[in-house]
Amino acid sequence: MCDTLGVLHGSYALFGKNSDRSPNETQVTELYPARVYDGGEVACTYRLIPQARETLSVLLSRPVWMWGAEIGVNEAGVAIGNEAVFTKGKYGAPSLTGMDLLRLALERAESAERAVNVIIELLETYGQGGNCGFDHTFYYDNAFLIQDKSSLFVLETCRKNWVVKSYQKASISNRLSIGADGERYGGGVCDFAKTYSDPLYSYFSGSKQRKEASACALPTATTEADLMRALRGHNAKVANPFAEGSVSSCCMHFGGMVGDHTTASMVIRLDDNAPTVYLTGSSTPCVSLYKPYRFGNPARLPVIQPGDEAGARYWREAEAFRRQLIGKIVPAEFYAERDALEQSWQRDVSSDANAMDELLSRAIAEEAAFYAKFDPCTFAAAPMKKAFAKNWQKKNAAFTPAAQQNTQESESKA
Repeated sequence: MCDTLGVLHGSYALFGKNSDRSPNETQVTELYPARVYDGGEVACTYRLIPQARETLSVLLSRPVWMWGAEIGVNEAGVAIGNEAVFTKGKYGAPSLTGMDLLRLALERAESAERAVNVIIELLETYGQGGNCGFDHTFYYDNAFLIQDKSSLFVLETCRKNWVVKSYQKASISNRLSIGADGERYGGGVCDFAKTYSDPLYSYFSGSKQRKEASACALPTATTEADLMRALRGHNAKVANPFAEGSVSSCCMHFGGMVGDHTTASMVIRLDDNAPTVYLTGSSTPCVSLYKPYRFGNPARLPVIQPGDEAGARYWREAEAFRRQLIGKIVPAEFYAERDALEQSWQRDVSSDANAMDELLSRAIAEEAAFYAKFDPCTFAAAPMKKAFAKNWQKKNAAFTPAAQQNTQESESKA
């Protein structure tokens, strides 16, 4: 479960997404170069399809056991986030996942409009389907927020049926939202949301509250910091997300009967320059730092080259700190220093490639010093319900390299 939002501002655009997955599922940020192929096939998560003649360079936030990605941007300045949506009827057999479609579109499209059409073409040709759960079975259809500097589209699907609508600003969550007001339909014009939504699963996903919260942020979202603030938001009824589950919060915390965990977050500025990407490379953006990276710069943590194990280590080491916050009250000074650090980095963001590379190096060093200052063992304890504590105990017991490897292998064969 996830939340994605975007807004167009004429000369620039802003995009942001939280990826909500199993709390034990490692997610890495990888930079893939542009390539030229002599035919052949590409092995997506569950199936082979013909490879494109050329692919663009892409930056992807990817669950380590899947081929596709949760969030991404390409060298042409196209950004995409996908959402699980719950629809009526039986989901499709294993084929292309929503994350596969996201990655394929970014690799093959130089504009948001073209990316929409790539996904539609692939969807109509191969369909969508397959288990997308890391340590549990999880099937769904997909919605996408697709944008570049000057265009923003929402594409919603149910099996091979789809609807597209363009916006100046929009947010999407784990529910269909386009009715009879779509601009293009595949499968027949209808009230798409009413016709295809599964109301029960959509309700229990908490997506109504999350979509309302992200939509409320859009009218005044003019800076990257505004989107970060929205993605860090918690439902007003959640007193402490480290002591209770928060499926209804954009910054989702595991622990309740239903719900996942925000395992990665990314905010992107799209303009005439190379995309500027702010990424956590870690879970729970409320206690993470958004580091600035200029697209195309050398891969430097948390950005890695494909196959570099440093990315998974970075995520897991960051996660170890966050697990210590369970049942604790994070002090106000932690958040104040977090904000001050990010503001200092944002002031120094520029279009100069070398300066941006130095800025990311500095941010990583200052991030390490920041976390070294705070010992969660010294934080005040927060009251927790037994069920919440028990749910986290189970996840923590499975949060070992050996247990994760076994889970990855079993799911990749599913």
